[in-house]
Amino acid sequence: MRAYPLRRTGGPDVLELADLPSPEPGEGEVAVRVQAIGINYAEVLSRKGLYGWAPKKPYVPGMEVTGTIDTVGTRVSADRIGQRVVIGMQYGGYAERVVVASRQALPALEDLSIEENAAFAVNYMTAWVSLMEMARLRTTDRVLITAAAGGVGTAAVQIASAFGCEVVAMAGSDEKLERLGPLGAKHTVNYRAPAWQAALARVLDGRGPDVVLEVVGGEVYRACLDSLAPFGRLVVAGYAGLDYSTWKPWTWWKAWRGKPRADIMDLALGSKGVLASHIGYLLADEARLEGVWKGLVNFTQEHGIRPVVGHTFGFDELPAAHRLMESRKSVGKIVVTL
Repeated sequence: MRAYPLRRTGGPDVLELADLPSPEPGEGEVAVRVQAIGINYAEVLSRKGLYGWAPKKPYVPGMEVTGTIDTVGTRVSADRIGQRVVIGMQYGGYAERVVVASRQALPALEDLSIEENAAFAVNYMTAWVSLMEMARLRTTDRVLITAAAGGVGTAAVQIASAFGCEVVAMAGSDEKLERLGPLGAKHTVNYRAPAWQAALARVLDGRGPDVVLEVVGGEVYRACLDSLAPFGRLVVAGYAGLDYSTWKPWTWWKAWRGKPRADIMDLALGSKGVLASHIGYLLADEARLEGVWKGLVNFTQEHGIRPVVGHTFGFDELPAAHRLMESRKSVGKIVVTL
């Protein structure tokens, strides 16, 4: 099969197609013929050697695919052969075929296209867990979402607004902000514009957000934490501003300084909470994964929510998909089709 093994860290060009042995399922596993791949920022960090959850090289990156089960291992019903599924995994998705534990192959959503199914699992589960499980969202909450034009951000805007919350969305360009109103954002702020912190203060108008979903870090994180209302909850679900080089010590300070952190006494004085979320740890908890998935799917189907697929690439163009994501110019989800 063709795949993209990561043998060394570096820029997008380190991702090179290679012929690898096609994996076969063992006990409790299924093999899936991949039809589309969802690209995630964690994979950019992995490629650069900056992601702590990545395995030892060489390995095939890729945390999210959709496809069809073509073979099953022992202790798996043959009835699963031919089933369309979506899969979240630690790695292995940049390939024509993947093998995972049967519990990880979740039924694809019938009303979504192949590309939309590839854009659903990781981003929407991240947004759902952050907002519903971690922040315990209430309909009366004002919700602030950073990097709101990205995959996780667009999912969070849709979920929070459908739940009945007032949504304030932040993104890095006016063009991106224009896409967020139709998704449910009531207010928008460009965090790369001059005096953006004053603009955020004007939008908030003395009432801080009750919930923040933060994935940028640095000044954006600090401004969001400072603005948080009493009894507010800030959930960190990423650090898109992380960018340093092992061989360039002068880049370490910026990365360290921008890392989200909080002082417990400051939180106590403001009655604020800072939480952090990583859905990868759901993979080992079948019951919790199933419960989160059912809650998310039922909610999105009830409210007619569909993923925003902003860009598609062919399998041979996967390095270009990484290049676009790293440019921070993408909107919605980047999907690679086979």
